[in-house]
Amino acid sequence: MINTLKKEIVTQLSSISNVQAVYDYERSNFTGFPAATVTCSGNENEYDTTASNMRTFAFTIRLYEQIEDVPQLDSISDNAKERAERIMGDLIGAVLEKFDEFYLFNSQADYMLATPSAWGYVKLASGWCRVAEVNLSVKKEFIYS
Repeated sequence: MINTLKKEIVTQLSSISNVQAVYDYERSNFTGFPAATVTCSGNENEYDTTASNMRTFAFTIRLYEQIEDVPQLDSISDNAKERAERIMGDLIGAVLEKFDEFYLFNSQADYMLATPSAWGYVKLASGWCRVAEVNLSVKKEFIYS
């Protein structure tokens, strides 16, 4: 189930026009920007009825936009920061809209919880990036046979 859901997430991210590269694992370099990675970040299994459990599968989508290749974050130009901020704002909006529409995962899930995100900066081999983590919690009832 985890790999099936992850594949659906990768497929949906790949359909967003301005995403240049999507990976189903963490990477340290990318073939283009903005880039996205999808990893499973946990799961839960809670009692629902005597015949079923409700499973929660948590995924982290990390979105990356390259800023500049400079040694220190405070050395980045204001223009580069503004450009990355604008691109990430558009990208987060597109990702949230995509999963607002795709909350049943082609009938692979019962529903999905809200998608909170956290933003920051990260230094990769290719330089500094603006990064955002979007967390998806996908719910699916598991019926005992």
